[in-house]
Amino acid sequence: MPPLLSLCGRYGLTLDTLRWANNVTDLTTVTQGMRIVVPPVNGILVKVQPNINLNALAIQYHVNLQDIIDFNLIRDPNRLGVGSFLMLPDGVGPALDTGVGKKTVKSVTWNRFGRQVTNYTITYSTAPVAGSGGKFPYGYCTWWVAHKRYVPWSGDAWQWWFNARQFGFAEGSLPMVGAIMVQGISWSSPVGHVAYVESVNADGSFTVSEMNYSGWGRVDYRTIKSTAGLDLLGFIY
Repeated sequence: MPPLLSLCGRYGLTLDTLRWANNVTDLTTVTQGMRIVVPPVNGILVKVQPNINLNALAIQYHVNLQDIIDFNLIRDPNRLGVGSFLMLPDGVGPALDTGVGKKTVKSVTWNRFGRQVTNYTITYSTAPVAGSGGKFPYGYCTWWVAHKRYVPWSGDAWQWWFNARQFGFAEGSLPMVGAIMVQGISWSSPVGHVAYVESVNADGSFTVSEMNYSGWGRVDYRTIKSTAGLDLLGFIY
């Protein structure tokens, strides 16, 4: 589970509250061991600057002025300690980037056959995903695929191609909806990669969903026009 999401559950705070307090625009940049500011309640935590105006803060963050005064036990709004912090309970900060977007990536990869170039269209999201990925750790490609369908085996991504056979799963070279795409070991992924086939398109391309292809915990929806350069082992059905 992403670090910020686990803190939300522990302290009863919203994800936005923690992101506003720590100026987090991309959830994938938050890692275990980082120092995180945890506000006492949901809302906005602000640092007092010279000539701060409480009424302006109340308007900016959609908070009742008296609530700010009461929560922070302010006796004189005109005499606030510069550098101290004020909590704006239930305040609303700026709209946060959900991490959803679309881009075209020209991916240059190397494999044992030489240099290959493949064009992808990727739709991605950094929003945390709820649910289970079985025995696999959150944030990785194996977790995502096990979250999407039943996976009784274990092992790194590249090992799935061999491990699935032990459980009687059919395999092949053609993409099918619901199949698992398995990539072998490469310079960019020393443990291989797996993805879930969402659709097979009329033009011969196919779309997969995956995690940790372009960042830890990030879910991609990637349309693949050619498998050249993918070090593709095949598909598990």
